[in-house]
Amino acid sequence: MTGIHLRHLIFTGPAIEPSGLEFQDGLNIVFGASNTGKSFASLALLFMIGAIKALPETDEVVGYDAVWLGIELSDGSKVTLYRPTRGGHFKLYEGLVNAESQIKGKTLRGQHESRRTDTVSHFLLEAIGLAGKQVVRDGNGKKDILSIRLLSPYAVVSEEDIIAKRSPVLSSGSPTERTFEQNLFKLILTGIDDASVVTVPKPTERKVAKAAKLELIDEWIEQLTNELGPEAPTESEIEEKLDRLDKSAAGLLDQLQGAQNELDDLVGKRRAALDKRLELNVRADELGITLDRFSKLQSVYASDLQRLQSIEEGGFVLVAMAGMACPVCGAPAEAQQHNRATAEIEMAHKAAAAEANKIEREQRELSQTMTSLAAEAQGLQRQVTRLKKDIEDFDGNIENARPKEVSARKSYEAYSEAQDEAQKILALYERLTKLNARREKIASQPTKREGDGLTVGPDSTTAFKFGDTVKNVLKAWKFPDAEKVQFDPVANDITIGGKARAANGKGVRAILHAAFNVSVIVYCIENDLPHPGFLVLDTPLLTYREPMKFPKYGELSEDEIALKSTSLAEHFYRHLASLSDQVQFVVIENSDPPEQVQSLARIETFTGLDGNGRFGLLERSV
Repeated sequence: MTGIHLRHLIFTGPAIEPSGLEFQDGLNIVFGASNTGKSFASLALLFMIGAIKALPETDEVVGYDAVWLGIELSDGSKVTLYRPTRGGHFKLYEGLVNAESQIKGKTLRGQHESRRTDTVSHFLLEAIGLAGKQVVRDGNGKKDILSIRLLSPYAVVSEEDIIAKRSPVLSSGSPTERTFEQNLFKLILTGIDDASVVTVPKPTERKVAKAAKLELIDEWIEQLTNELGPEAPTESEIEEKLDRLDKSAAGLLDQLQGAQNELDDLVGKRRAALDKRLELNVRADELGITLDRFSKLQSVYASDLQRLQSIEEGGFVLVAMAGMACPVCGAPAEAQQHNRATAEIEMAHKAAAAEANKIEREQRELSQTMTSLAAEAQGLQRQVTRLKKDIEDFDGNIENARPKEVSARKSYEAYSEAQDEAQKILALYERLTKLNARREKIASQPTKREGDGLTVGPDSTTAFKFGDTVKNVLKAWKFPDAEKVQFDPVANDITIGGKARAANGKGVRAILHAAFNVSVIVYCIENDLPHPGFLVLDTPLLTYREPMKFPKYGELSEDEIALKSTSLAEHFYRHLASLSDQVQFVVIENSDPPEQVQSLARIETFTGLDGNGRFGLLERSV
């Protein structure tokens, strides 16, 4: 299954019984009396696929407020489109329904918009396989995105269109739509759209664009001219000035770099001297702290020596008096009882002497170290004094060098300003030259279309193959002179032995128009191309009318009388029924279908008589 198939068209209202049509796969026939709603049904289908915005205003539709179109998609899923009879947006429901109840539907916009996907047009075209296809509208390559409204003449053929003298391809009858309709026909027969076509502006658009560009460039030229001013030097004078400036630039730059290098060198040396002086001062401070600490240590050594010398002298006296009478009591030495005290005193005397010698040695070493550190401190002071003198000299030299650097910099900046100003003026002249050249180029561009135009419609090979399909369809219908049938790609219509379709009577024009539409479907099936999947034909067998019953069509012409005498109607229906597994047909007719084919179709009859079967599509208002 390709495209979509119709399942039901139901009208509902708050105080009226639902009414409508059911459809089956293959052939469906709706026939009956005039003014019973047959043609209204085809318009209702156009309304429900978004091809028209409003339903015809009739007394019968007043009691209904909603229309439900059940359809089956190519993947086998079934959905229902809902739309108020007053028009507007749609709702999409899953499944085949004809009442909202508790079902939640998805809103689809009724108006086609190329950039939106939430429209009924996009939904149906996507199901068909033609969503987003682009079709060239004019010779300049302007393109439209295909909509279901534009495709609808290949799905629903109204009674008015089927008998019209205009080409079935050029269904609108508008000259401005001719290119689009031919290219749409090409898309259907080839499956290839015009997305690759390059769009160019129309001659009138090119004229307007050219004038706008020239006006804009003239404004830019005027702006640059005003910016230069009336007393601006000429371009050649500016170039000469730049040459002179370039020649003097090298010497000025050398002077500036020399002065800057000299100043940088002096500043660097001064910074090095300051850093060195700071380093020496830090070392001198450390030496001062160390010498102060060593002086305090010398005092400790001196105090310790005095204490040890006292111990040594006391011990010496005690040892010397050890064999003598006690100076206090006069007792002789042999009468004294503390002989071991003498040995101990002698040992303490020796220890004190040894400790004193050690301290004296350390005191001498400390004195030597302090002498060395003091000498180093004096040397540092002399270096700091020299550095101070060097820094003062650097300061003086920097002060002498700074004016030279400032003078050289000012000279170079003055050169730079003069060069920048000259280059700015030269840049204005260059822009002015480019704008004038661009203006000349735009002014010389043609506004008329040049070269060959776009090829419109299908190529001759495709048109010839399609003509064979039309011939085969009419052969299947047993149409007289079917062998002489051709498709004229210039007239975009069927001819019979060179006779245009439009030159025939209404009934013959209708059957040939129907043959065109059926051939499009058959051609798409044979070439595996997308197509709507259903075709509604309103009154294709008009030639079988009874003039007395349908006076609005007039008397039968000679060619209609000849066609009416054939069995074309039976073969027409049999052929459509033979395509049941691939496409769905809905034929709306005034005449009864031949008895031989009634078993091949679902038939709905509108009698137009109260109390005699179904009156029409909708209940008549009382």
